[in-house]
Amino acid sequence: MIDVPTDEAVAAGHVRTQADTGADSVVRVRVDWHEPAEVHPPEEGTWHLLAPVGLSPIEPEPVAQSASVVVADARHHRTFDAAQEELRARVRSLPGALVVAAVTSSREALVWVSVQPPSVWERTGYTVTVRSDEPGPVGLYPSVIYGWIRWWADQQTGFPEGLPKGPLLPRPPSRIDAVISGTYRLTITSADALISSTYTDPHDPTEWH
Repeated sequence: MIDVPTDEAVAAGHVRTQADTGADSVVRVRVDWHEPAEVHPPEEGTWHLLAPVGLSPIEPEPVAQSASVVVADARHHRTFDAAQEELRARVRSLPGALVVAAVTSSREALVWVSVQPPSVWERTGYTVTVRSDEPGPVGLYPSVIYGWIRWWADQQTGFPEGLPKGPLLPRPPSRIDAVISGTYRLTITSADALISSTYTDPHDPTEWH
């Protein structure tokens, strides 16, 4: 079990994700973190950069501009609406990110996925809630969604060459098993369902009350 203190910063780093399906048809995503200074050749799986963003959506850190996954720490917000607005601000300020997350607790994050073609400037996508039964590292939730996106794209062989797959991207499955020094069973739902199904843990100070 990995817990995340409320005041811990979201760490940036190179991330490798590998996804496959088991005999039970459940998608499993393995996530491996590496410090930003390390250079690792992409032997297997997909590599991306996980970049943290501070409190200001106007002046994001330079590394966030080229990161495929950006994570904002929204654990200080006390309401769902405030966390959603935090996420919207990040999406607007980071046009190059494929996945943007607002982590609301050690067990949960709002994850936005871009679906527009690269030539479209206006940000278009959808938001899901990713929830874990056990506390996990804050970067786990968006990285798992990123790994699933790349896995899904690799499975699509019937599209004409050059056709953007983003607009055809479905929502993730309702369950994904994430593996990172242990297995986390993640449930994925539409963010709209969060209002009536928020998980609360009286022993976790980062949960909304």
